[in-house]
Amino acid sequence: MANTASNCMRAAERMETVARDLYVDLSVAFSEQPHLRLLFQRLAAEEEQHAMRIRLLERHQGRSAWPREAGERFSSDCDAMVAEIEVLRRESRAPSTSGDARTVLRRLSEIEHRFSSIHAQDLARYAGPEVQKLFATLALQDAAHRDLIEATMFPEVA
Repeated sequence: MANTASNCMRAAERMETVARDLYVDLSVAFSEQPHLRLLFQRLAAEEEQHAMRIRLLERHQGRSAWPREAGERFSSDCDAMVAEIEVLRRESRAPSTSGDARTVLRRLSEIEHRFSSIHAQDLARYAGPEVQKLFATLALQDAAHRDLIEATMFPEVA
């Protein structure tokens, strides 16, 4: 398969979509805790926006070639994140999960930190300016998501 920006952006879009699905699941799992339900609904909507922005950019910028190694590494990182998110999604459906908000929030904070790293890592070197700009913005939003999650975990610090 050719190593194009399109292939990489599709992997990134899938990561955002699976993250959206996780946040939707968590909004249901924590429906009895309004502050968490609203947080997860907000994060789900923002992940959907991320996926849409990637999809739109892919339509216009997807034909450019990436070095094989960089494209494979980026896609592999996205695939690994999707797998990790899917594990957390399965766990979130377990009845006992909704009682352990702090553990879930800690894991989400870690995931958002890695999202930020993935969005910023190879794109700065290999992607065109528009792609770089989008993913730099997404990296900043991921950091903001992490801050929101951590503020929810430790409200006395916020």
